[in-house]
Amino acid sequence: MQSENETATSGTWREGQFVRWQDVFLPVQALLTWFGLLVLSVVWVAAGTQQSQVNKFAHSLTTDPTVIQIVAASFEIVLLFYAWRVARRVADESFVARYRPIGWSAFLLALAGGMGLALLLFWANSQLQSHAIVEFHVTRADRALTPKTAADLPLGLLCLALIAPLAEEMYFRGVLLSWLRRKMFAPLAILASAAIFALVHLRFVSHPSADGWVYTAAIAVVGVVTATLATTTRSLWGPYAVHAGYNATLLCIPVFYPLLFG
Repeated sequence: MQSENETATSGTWREGQFVRWQDVFLPVQALLTWFGLLVLSVVWVAAGTQQSQVNKFAHSLTTDPTVIQIVAASFEIVLLFYAWRVARRVADESFVARYRPIGWSAFLLALAGGMGLALLLFWANSQLQSHAIVEFHVTRADRALTPKTAADLPLGLLCLALIAPLAEEMYFRGVLLSWLRRKMFAPLAILASAAIFALVHLRFVSHPSADGWVYTAAIAVVGVVTATLATTTRSLWGPYAVHAGYNATLLCIPVFYPLLFG
């Protein structure tokens, strides 16, 4: 279903005017490209080093927190590139939101909102844990991506609170939401995009208990907030600020919570 603005502005559909159904699957294309680049990197390292160093490098891809964060950020950069290509092709009136400038006050307010949302959900999870309603487990992946000291924070913030939200907002609240908005009413598109955003994080797989679905629900809440902002403001900077503030707060809590309350 086209929105009234799209119909009034553009009339009939033309190639490259709207987000197409195949654009929704660009993360698959990004994943294949990223994996190919990763394989080439391993081959390049293998060509110039000894076998023991190759084995050490391959092992670090799954165990070294620094390497894992850098590798994860590299995928987000590839995803951002593909989402940007779609955004360049799509007509301005047919894209729910781009990175249009917003005022600093609005940006900082959204950033504070994301931080507050993270603290609220952290408190809710702690209540579920303390009342023995849900038991939260810490996986090896959680430990690898969670900063242990203040010295670990800069890299984590760069990869997970700056780069990752930039790419994910462009895709989920830009490309995906634009396509969904043409198929259904705005509230349903917002809920659908938030559900997809939450499910693709696979927290219910990495935490195959009730805590995995609690984490998934929390991500869906973030998706609803950011999608609503994108739809109403037609800019991704507000959603980006919420997303970045949320991720940054979750990264900072393990470092500073013991110092403040331990």
